[in-house]
Amino acid sequence: MIDLDSLQHFIVVARSASLAEASEELHLTASALSKSLKRLEESLQTTLFDRDGRALRLSAAGRQLQQRATQLLHGAEQLQSEFAGERHTFKCRVVGPHALQLGWGLSLSEHLLRKYPKASLQFEAQSDVQSVASVASGEHDFAMIAVPDGGIHDLRLGTQIIGQTEYRVAISAAHPLRRGPHQDRRGIPVTELIQYDFVVPLTAAFSNLENMVATDGWRDDVFPRRHRYRTDDLLATRELLASGKALAYLPDFLIEKLGLETLRVLECPYFCRQQVALVYRSSEMSGWINYICQSFAHQKK
Repeated sequence: MIDLDSLQHFIVVARSASLAEASEELHLTASALSKSLKRLEESLQTTLFDRDGRALRLSAAGRQLQQRATQLLHGAEQLQSEFAGERHTFKCRVVGPHALQLGWGLSLSEHLLRKYPKASLQFEAQSDVQSVASVASGEHDFAMIAVPDGGIHDLRLGTQIIGQTEYRVAISAAHPLRRGPHQDRRGIPVTELIQYDFVVPLTAAFSNLENMVATDGWRDDVFPRRHRYRTDDLLATRELLASGKALAYLPDFLIEKLGLETLRVLECPYFCRQQVALVYRSSEMSGWINYICQSFAHQKK
């Protein structure tokens, strides 16, 4: 009989390719972890790793088991939560771009802890492409992503739309357009707007912005701005805006979260909108993952 704990140990070692790192993550000694892997290999009567000194590489059988073990553990976890209910203790692992976690991370945690008060959450920042791959491999339970234009085509994965956002020009009360003779202006022609300094991301926050002219979705080919500052750090962006040194083109939810204001832009026909979704491994069990998705679906109605 295959032990589920041994399968979990195998998955962690396969992901890290290091017994020491896996031992630390699992809170086990290297000796105990090594014995667990040996028992699993004996149960399956195969070799799962090719050992090269301290390095471990998955064998052909190990690669085959990795996908099946992930499916088995996912199903077992959801089955357990279906019956254990609020008594179930587990960790919800969420991955995605910083901005989306800031926008929807709190809402997800509220949904989860309302029914499963013994659960805990772990948030990790990665690009949306990396995040989807991480959920597919079983390393994370949810990915928060901006839905790509072509959608998600991996049949192992499901998606739940949790919100949408539109990019707008962010400004603070300290900016020249909010002071002096400009203080009563609630809108500005785009040709005048682009004379002011902007802070622009170094890299696109979402994969569907990567082929745009600018990393934040602005049409710099039509209305070229002054890219005075470049940073991916949201706190640095906020400080530049709060000091009045720059404007930024940001998702509307992020402008609100950062305590900034929105400046209306006149005579500009272009816009950038995004749908935000949770990506998860599909399951026939009505466990906690399905509960989270259903909670967001009901919230939208």
